[in-house]
Amino acid sequence: MRAVLLGEYRAERLAVPLRQANADVVVLGSTDVRSCLAADVRFGELPVDATADRLVALLRGYDADIAIPNVTSPGQERMLPAYAGVARRWQRLGRRMLAHPSGFAALATDKVLFHETAHRRSWPVPEGVICHDPHVLAGSARRLGLPVIVKEARSESHSGRYLMNSLESLRRLSSEVTYPVLAQRVVAGVEVAVEVLSLPERTIVWPVASLGTLDERCAPGKRIRVMPADLPEWVRNSLAAVIRDMTDGYRPAGPWQLDLAISAGELLVIELNGRLGGLTNLSWLSTGADPHRSYVDATLGRPVVPPDLTHIALELPIPNGSRVPPVPPGLELRSFEGTATNRFPLLSGYYRAVLRVPGGEVNTARAWLSSLPPAALLADPAEAIAQLVQATRAWEKGRHSEPVR
Repeated sequence: MRAVLLGEYRAERLAVPLRQANADVVVLGSTDVRSCLAADVRFGELPVDATADRLVALLRGYDADIAIPNVTSPGQERMLPAYAGVARRWQRLGRRMLAHPSGFAALATDKVLFHETAHRRSWPVPEGVICHDPHVLAGSARRLGLPVIVKEARSESHSGRYLMNSLESLRRLSSEVTYPVLAQRVVAGVEVAVEVLSLPERTIVWPVASLGTLDERCAPGKRIRVMPADLPEWVRNSLAAVIRDMTDGYRPAGPWQLDLAISAGELLVIELNGRLGGLTNLSWLSTGADPHRSYVDATLGRPVVPPDLTHIALELPIPNGSRVPPVPPGLELRSFEGTATNRFPLLSGYYRAVLRVPGGEVNTARAWLSSLPPAALLADPAEAIAQLVQATRAWEKGRHSEPVR
């Protein structure tokens, strides 16, 4: 059995369970990641502008039995619509590939289409203006106020988003972006996110994470992030309704993620991503179920056990080259520094470490966070303590992840 990973992002986390299943593994990517992989894992180039026809030919050239889209690396997310076409043909050949159908892939890769669809299906989203020309974009602030965030329709993670704080900067941007674009009101409140794995028979949902207070930088990676989030019942019900309508209406197949804001008594969908991304470390360490491994199990046709919350997981942003003091017994701190398969820390100047806290060790964790020097983290240690406190409330309430039916 030969498995081909279409993308190099955290490829080692997918390659390990594939090799344990006696698969011959090939990783195709834009960056050579052989230094992160076992010696018997092959590497090849992934053509990011390839059509479905070319991708099918590529898989046949590798004599693949299984294909696994893995699209988080820059330039690869836009390939989701092509993978929808590949999957239809690959499955007709009697081979395995779990990929979102074309309708869902389009929603996940076109922010303008998603905004239009959200209004049609009553998914709550921030107020926005779809702009097809510079005049409409320059005038969008009259309706939305300042600041506004401008998103190019086909932008990917960490690109194609512009926070505009003045009319002058908005006018300058209006002649530089690729149209259409979506201009949206910048909302205040708390950001939350959730990872989902859609299977033919059910939908698996990991616990919801709190990404902290929305800030003017729109940079959740530099905030303290925690799982689980302490959510009011109405938020949980609203989120479940959105996930249910997305799955019923568009039949996703594979991993995806929602970023949301709790703002002024509303739950608003900020973003739909048709992939695994920055939450997988939190999901893994709070439940013991790595979403990457669950994705592999689903592709192989193995049972996927719904994740059960076992720990509080607190994610800390730390400058590259820095270390925090060792944690006391009872806690675990796992660092996720930059590698060839996850280049974001290398480019951004910081990495993330996840503090894994058993329910009975919250006071130990709080004392350790209180002892950190102010420069140890990119965020204030007091913010970490506040996030730990709200996660403890969620833990004590026993709010566990459940499949959305």
